[in-house]
Amino acid sequence: MKIVIISPTYNERENVAKMIPLLEEEIFPQIKGHDVKLLVVDDTSPDGTAEEVKKFSKKWDNIELLMGDKGGLGSAYVRGMHYAMDTMHADAVMEFDSDFQHNPHDIPLLVKAMDEGADYVIGSRYVPGGSIPKAWGIDRKILSIFGNLFTQIVWMNFRIHDMTSGFKLTKTSFLKKIDLDHLLSNNFAYKMHILHDVVKAGAKVTEVPIAFLEREKGASKISQRDQFDSLYVVLRLAIYDHKRFVKFLFVGGTGFIVQFIVTALSIGLGLDGANQPIATMIGAETAIVSNFLLNNMWTFSDTKSIHQHKGFFRRLAKFNTASLASIGIQTLMSYLAIKFLGETLTIFRHSLHTSLVILFPTIICIVLPLNYFVYNKIIWKTHHLKKHKAESA
Repeated sequence: MKIVIISPTYNERENVAKMIPLLEEEIFPQIKGHDVKLLVVDDTSPDGTAEEVKKFSKKWDNIELLMGDKGGLGSAYVRGMHYAMDTMHADAVMEFDSDFQHNPHDIPLLVKAMDEGADYVIGSRYVPGGSIPKAWGIDRKILSIFGNLFTQIVWMNFRIHDMTSGFKLTKTSFLKKIDLDHLLSNNFAYKMHILHDVVKAGAKVTEVPIAFLEREKGASKISQRDQFDSLYVVLRLAIYDHKRFVKFLFVGGTGFIVQFIVTALSIGLGLDGANQPIATMIGAETAIVSNFLLNNMWTFSDTKSIHQHKGFFRRLAKFNTASLASIGIQTLMSYLAIKFLGETLTIFRHSLHTSLVILFPTIICIVLPLNYFVYNKIIWKTHHLKKHKAESA
């Protein structure tokens, strides 16, 4: 297997002068059965980093230098990945910083994990045996730990323990599936976008414990802007992954407003007391029709049946039939609430009809989850048009 280790640089002459001999004389000889090459991606460093690399490339023929303009860490890595795959014909690429924060002695451990069957190996600080620098201030530690936890929660992925590591080994067969030229970040958050897409592509992920180190020379390049950039990437990808559910919630929100208004108007027209459940039913049925039209035109517009313009009335009939359970649930909850709590409740010193008070928790906790399941599995059967095209190709 041809492994290309990509190391981006900008004003790293002192670190490169120490790193390259260490890699060539101590680390690479430990990696048996593989063709290991080093690709230094330099953003035209004014301190002479490129000249230092050229000097070493005369001694070791497995070193290549790729020059370019400064455009951020992510931009440098992407440029290196393209070159490694297209020109060097790499089978796997490793993201490895040149500033000694990634311990070069961990490189063989990542390669070993791939030899054992992994498609994507993460050098992880947050598995047993991994660590972050003790010298970090409490603010940096909190930022790293909670930033990682935030990403796990938002992406609902707790199988991967280090979501923000920049020390990785990836098979190019998976990297080629990613649109590297349109990542959401050209800076530190590039790594999170690639992680997201590689996992989504079905790669087998393995984490290897590493000790993340302090820089030996120079200062950390991470900035507050990078932190906000990472937050943006995490949230944007989460919304994209669940865009159908986001649309469904929006439609459900409009339906709730419609239902609330119609229910309130019905109560105002004299359907009070024991007749409040009837008002709830009227409001629910009005919202059902509104929700069906919006879901059919927008939320599930990419399904095959919608594209072929077939089965509109059949879906409408199924939608109404499925919604009877929702109406029944809301009516039952309204009846039970009135029976045990009375016709009105005092909320923040305001007297409100019990049916209106119980409506919100009933919809959020019971009706919405049930409806989303039924819509996807029964009514629209969410097999996307693209999927059907792929199957028929």
